[in-house]
Amino acid sequence: MRRSSFAVASVLLASMTSMVMADNASGKAKAEVKKPDANPGWVVIEESWWYPLRFDAAWALDNARYHYRRNEEAAAANEIDRAVTWLKYAAGHAMPITKDKLDWSVKDLTALSADLREGRTAEAAKLDNSLGRASQALAEWHYFKAKESYGKHEEGYAAQNLEAAVAHLQHAANSAHFEFGSDTITLFDSIRKNGKTVTESNTFDHNLLGKHLDGIEQALKELGQTLQNASS
Repeated sequence: MRRSSFAVASVLLASMTSMVMADNASGKAKAEVKKPDANPGWVVIEESWWYPLRFDAAWALDNARYHYRRNEEAAAANEIDRAVTWLKYAAGHAMPITKDKLDWSVKDLTALSADLREGRTAEAAKLDNSLGRASQALAEWHYFKAKESYGKHEEGYAAQNLEAAVAHLQHAANSAHFEFGSDTITLFDSIRKNGKTVTESNTFDHNLLGKHLDGIEQALKELGQTLQNASS
């Protein structure tokens, strides 16, 4: 099992505290992982424990949209702030082309959250576009993480990242009032099935995962063009 150090903001520390305590109780040595000296905000966790949190950003963005439509601006701003935390994390671990999109969404959503807290409401279409572009960027990030794991023959991690990419693609599509074709929906169903059955003993068809990657890449391009057109 791999271990990783994740830089997380205080909003995530509470959800991870129980994980760290559980790991301490198990007696596993932490000496194998070195934290950066000047980063007290780093938490060392088992990578597989992080994966249940992979949907948190998608839930936050979806909740923000829900609360805004109920005229609950403060609650919407809270959810946007939660999503921004994940966007910042992803931007710190992203390829340059995706980092630019993530950084843009961080600035866009941070400003949107501030407006909502100050009572300056945004047009529903503007909010939808901002949330959709953030989800699109996170979907792209998860896609590249899946591609990286696929190249390392870490099929379980690839499957779970693809599942997270699907969650973001579907949220972005809803925000853009866009409908994927039946073939893409079938692809999403297959990816969700793989992502939900990940265990240490599971094996995955490497070639099938490759086809899933190709399908997600195409869905990203298709939806990205729609979001771009909506922004112009």
